[in-house]
Amino acid sequence: MSNIIKKVAKQNGVSVKEVRKDLEEMIKVGTTSTGSKAIVCWSQFGGKAPTTEQFISALSKTVVART
Repeated sequence: MSNIIKKVAKQNGVSVKEVRKDLEEMIKVGTTSTGSKAIVCWSQFGGKAPTTEQFISALSKTVVART
């Protein structure tokens, strides 16, 4: 997973730390959403906020499943 984060950081001209911070903030906001699709999405993590690695892994699996 760190390779993905490094690649995103490089593509956007920012640090790995900044990418992680942005992902963590996005996860925090997403897990508090009351939208039905968001609730279904976040429920796969057992009611807890996932780590950035868990989130990227789950997102990757979703993308692969849809292609």
